[in-house]
Amino acid sequence: MAGDLASLFKALGDPVRLRLLSLIASSAEICVCDLTDAFDLTGATISHHLRVLREVGMVDVERRGTWAYYRARSGALAALGTMLTGGPAPTDRPVSQCGDPSEHQDRVISASPDLIRLLADPLRARIVQILTAGPATTSHLVADTGAKQPNVSGHLKLLRESGVVVTEPRGRFTYYRLVPGALQSAAMHLVDLASDARSNADNYRGH
Repeated sequence: MAGDLASLFKALGDPVRLRLLSLIASSAEICVCDLTDAFDLTGATISHHLRVLREVGMVDVERRGTWAYYRARSGALAALGTMLTGGPAPTDRPVSQCGDPSEHQDRVISASPDLIRLLADPLRARIVQILTAGPATTSHLVADTGAKQPNVSGHLKLLRESGVVVTEPRGRFTYYRLVPGALQSAAMHLVDLASDARSNADNYRGH
C-alpha cells in the first residue's frame, strides 16, 4: 500500500501534473488540444505528464477521431484524500455543484507540491502511515519498516523540517508525533479536486 501511495504522491509532486489534473477536473472531460494550449510546453512534454497521470490511475483517456479527451478519476483522488484525513470514503456518484470550478482550480494550481513530493518516497510514506497509529520512537520505526536506522533517521529529519512530525521527549526516549494539520491541507486539496471531478461529470466543453 505504501508503494502505491508513494506513486500517487510522486505523480502529484510535479507542478505541471498538478495543474494538468486541476484543469482536467474542472470539467467532465477536456481535449488534449486545450491542455497543450494552456502551457508553454511542447506537446510531447504534455503527453508525457498525461501518461504518468494515466498510469497511476488518476485520469482516463478516450480517443475520438484525431483527438484524445481526458477525464479525471474522482475515486482515486478521493481515496488518497480519505487515507490522509481518516474520513469515510466518498462515492463516485455525481454531487451538486459547489461554487465556481475556476476558483477551486486556482487553489490547486497555487498549492505548493512540496509536501506531496516529500511523501512520494515509499519509506517516508510508510513512516507516516505507522505514525497515524500514534507516536513512536526511531527504534519502533526501524522495527516496523525493516529499514536501517540511519535511513529512518534521515527521513524523520526531513519530515520534521517540513512540519509533518514533531519530537516529544519522554524520559530517555524521543518520540515522533504526526501533525495532522500538516497533512490536512494536501488532503483537502485532493478531496476537493475529486469533488469537482464528480460535480462536473456532465459539463462537456465546447469548441
